[in-house]
Amino acid sequence: GATELELLERLLGLPGGNKYGVQGERKVPVLQTNNGPGLTGLMTIAAHLVRKAKKDQLLGSTAEERAVVQQWLEYRVTRVNGGSSKEDTGIILKVRN
Repeated sequence: GATELELLERLLGLPGGNKYGVQGERKVPVLQTNNGPGLTGLMTIAAHLVRKAKKDQLLGSTAEERAVVQQWLEYRVTRVNGGSSKEDTGIILKVRN
């Protein structure tokens, strides 16, 4: 969650310094922003970082591409995070590949 978002931030060339945390039993990522309420959820924060980096093309250029990106992010959160072990996660990703 939070570690992946910090990595995404670096890969996008954004200056570091965002404050990430987690909330709840499922450790949902949270980004504390300076301009309003915090953002919650891996998909929401990832999309925010991509837009902030002005790399919207990574979210898809057409409605279909945007849907596929959204689908993968949702799959990532619901299926990969839902794995009970690293072995389960490895199997899920191998099948997905």
